[in-house]
Amino acid sequence: MFIPVLVSSLLLTQASSFPVISARAPTAPEALTEPNVPVRPVDAQKVVSVDKSETVAASEASLRLLSLTEALRLAERGNPGLEAARARLRQARLLSNKAWAGYFPSVTANGTYTRNPVELVFEVPEAPEPIPLLKRDQFAGQLNAQQAVLVPRLWPAIENAYLGEKAAELTAESTRRETLFAVAQAYLGAASLREAMAVQEQLLDVRRGFERDAQNRLEVGDVERLALLRATLDRKEAEQEVVRSRNAYANAKSALAALLARPVDFDVALPKESAVAIPVEVRDVSAAETTALERRPDAASARLDIDLARGGRKQILFEYLPDLYATANYTATNVAGLTGQATMWTAGLSLSWTLLDGGLREANLREANGRIAEARANLRGAEEKIRDEVRRAVTDLGTAEANLGTAEERVKLSWESARLAKESFEAGASTYLQVTDVNATLANAQLSLVAESLNVQLSRLALARAMGLFDPTGNSLVEP
Repeated sequence: MFIPVLVSSLLLTQASSFPVISARAPTAPEALTEPNVPVRPVDAQKVVSVDKSETVAASEASLRLLSLTEALRLAERGNPGLEAARARLRQARLLSNKAWAGYFPSVTANGTYTRNPVELVFEVPEAPEPIPLLKRDQFAGQLNAQQAVLVPRLWPAIENAYLGEKAAELTAESTRRETLFAVAQAYLGAASLREAMAVQEQLLDVRRGFERDAQNRLEVGDVERLALLRATLDRKEAEQEVVRSRNAYANAKSALAALLARPVDFDVALPKESAVAIPVEVRDVSAAETTALERRPDAASARLDIDLARGGRKQILFEYLPDLYATANYTATNVAGLTGQATMWTAGLSLSWTLLDGGLREANLREANGRIAEARANLRGAEEKIRDEVRRAVTDLGTAEANLGTAEERVKLSWESARLAKESFEAGASTYLQVTDVNATLANAQLSLVAESLNVQLSRLALARAMGLFDPTGNSLVEP
């Protein structure tokens, strides 16, 4: 939306710097060449419709326009880092299954084959056949089953597993929001560079018109050769700025494409409406900090780390209690032996109680207490960092808004300077170079307005992120 204002201002003020302007709303070449006609304001909409940059028009014709909403959707679906985060989350959601496995029955089977050098038999009087004690080819199979009945150390382990899954969800959600934040930043930056590129191309067209006009005036003796040299220098500088702005825009699109994991086959544009709304809580910094501590997933993850550390200590404490298991065994072999039984089964209870382990549990307890203290310190550090981010984001937004107001005022003053320079030039009190400087100042003011408008958008974006309110798609990875 800044380009129409800039284009019309450039055409009006630069055309007005000469006493030879068309009475109708002219295109740029006409404004610079038609003689001795009073100046009239140029309609911004008409100028935009006529004076589109050839490069931008060709780009729009060949590349599709990617909206910010679509860019965020594509990033959420195809960003490699976010895809890896979701894969890690799927792995983490198996923690509870692993923890419960200790309470589910376990069954193991094993078999053996033994090749003996001789067979050993035992002959019993009046027995119809000898009793084999050892066969040349001997087979045996065993089936063992175990079921936990009372295993106290598994209780906090299962609880910690669910906490671990929740922590993994919060980590993945934080990654998702940071990824979308980076995409929004990259998109707005690229869109602003595209606006600046179009402005520089329009400015180059006007500089070329200045150079042609200076050449014509030099030939008729209206200006000195210095004016032509200045116009040529301005044109070359404008060409350099166009090349620089095109390359900057291409690099910005490349960075955005990398985040979206797609080819650079698109163009971007600033959203028609504000991309980020200012949160209500921003008016009260204390309320903004409270909102951030409540809404940010990294803050919730830091609080959860304390619960995980406490659960780890509880698990060590429960190791002081005995474990009770129910066991069963079934054995089969091809050698019956003296009993005549080729199969056998047993069932019973197994009690295990570690009375002394050389002080290992006591050392683990002290280590667990250290982890709890570390988690608490990390939480305090995370909260202070979040508060600092909120305060700085609020300050940066205020600075950006103040700079935007200054940039708007600067544009107004530059307009007034251009008008006074025109009147002074017509009265013969100023030179061609002075008028050129005034118009250059106006162009820089307009470019500054584009940049400061982007800074406001990015500052709002940063504030929403700092407060934990930036979730443009709403597809949270944290299960309710």
